[in-house]
Amino acid sequence: MSSRTLEDAIKECLSDDGKISKYEAKVLREIIMADGIVSQEERQCLENALKNNLFDDQGFELLSGVLLRAELKE
Repeated sequence: MSSRTLEDAIKECLSDDGKISKYEAKVLREIIMADGIVSQEERQCLENALKNNLFDDQGFELLSGVLLRAELKE
């Protein structure tokens, strides 16, 4: 999955209320994990979204967990 596609998905999720909800985060997680790995581009895109506080609390927990697990696998 290219980071551009993930970026587009994040922008679409933000278009309604400016935050990524738990349910939207689940969709993003499925996009990220579709190939079974978190690529460097996906990781960077996800880190940027987390740093910019684009998630509600539950969305943050869900996707920060994906990032943490990806880092632990390395």
